[in-house]
Amino acid sequence: MHAAVLTGKQQLELQERSYPAINLDEILLKVHAIGVCGSDLRIYNHGDDRIHYPRVIGHEIAGEVVDTGDHVNRFKPGDRVTLGAHIPCGECIYCQQNMGHHCVKGHSMGYQVDGGFAEYVVLPKQFVQNGSIQKIADTTSYELASLSEPFSCVLSGLEEVDAKPGETAVVYGAGAIGCMYIAALKRMGAANVIAVQRSAARQHKAKECGADVVIDPSLTDTAERISDETNGLGADTVIVTAPSALVQRESLEIAKTTGKVLYFAGIKPVTENPINTNHIIYKQLKLVGTHGAPRQLHMEAVKWIDNGLLDFSAFITHTFPLEKTDKAFQTALAKEGLKCVVKPSQV
Repeated sequence: MHAAVLTGKQQLELQERSYPAINLDEILLKVHAIGVCGSDLRIYNHGDDRIHYPRVIGHEIAGEVVDTGDHVNRFKPGDRVTLGAHIPCGECIYCQQNMGHHCVKGHSMGYQVDGGFAEYVVLPKQFVQNGSIQKIADTTSYELASLSEPFSCVLSGLEEVDAKPGETAVVYGAGAIGCMYIAALKRMGAANVIAVQRSAARQHKAKECGADVVIDPSLTDTAERISDETNGLGADTVIVTAPSALVQRESLEIAKTTGKVLYFAGIKPVTENPINTNHIIYKQLKLVGTHGAPRQLHMEAVKWIDNGLLDFSAFITHTFPLEKTDKAFQTALAKEGLKCVVKPSQV
């Protein structure tokens, strides 16, 4: 089989590897679609302590079961499935509380084990037993199914921030995740969704996905415009998908009293970010962060996709064959379009 292998920082190589063998507890999956995640780009550029080269990365995977070990009962060859990212141990306190995405071992597909930028991927025993493997409808394409993992993270964020119908919501950043938030918020009944985005192309995508107002912060004072849009009150819900310390600080300023702020995107650990905690205290803000998603929300994401509750095709702007995985990464790094999807089975 062929695989796009990360052999070092910013070094992706198309390699020929042996057809994978599986043991009694594993599943062999033919990868039909895999999305390029922001975390893949960070690994590509900076590496990760959990990854040892060479490694096939990638966790936004959808494909077909081609073989199962004798101990695997829930799946059979021919099943069309999409995957969550995390490999819960099943034993720690978080796994026992159905929060395997916070498992103390921190194992994930494409990190400690090979991921999906390959023609085939082996799903290890702990993933088969404790991870999220969800069957998809026959009418759902593998490309759309590959969005289930990132969209489950969006659903997790919306649950944590307790987004409600009728609210005014501000979304900083209109990349793939930001646009998913915009579209989901409108579908859930938000009265006014305001996107904050510098890129003209992504401003257009934000409007396509349902943003009522789009602010270019390089041309407009964001806080003043949001004040105007909310009669001086501020936003009920603020979601930060842009990895910016400045935006994290500003989000507290533009939230209304008793409003809610979600930090979705992280920033560099070395970044000093002296936020004004008085906003949190005296405006009585609810400030939350979110990372990953539990299995039930991955299941929920698949339902959204299978039932077409959003136009999920709008989030995929580029597709590539496996041999052009490096181009997929460069396109994503250049912030062209939204989601880049690699199709390893594409002839």
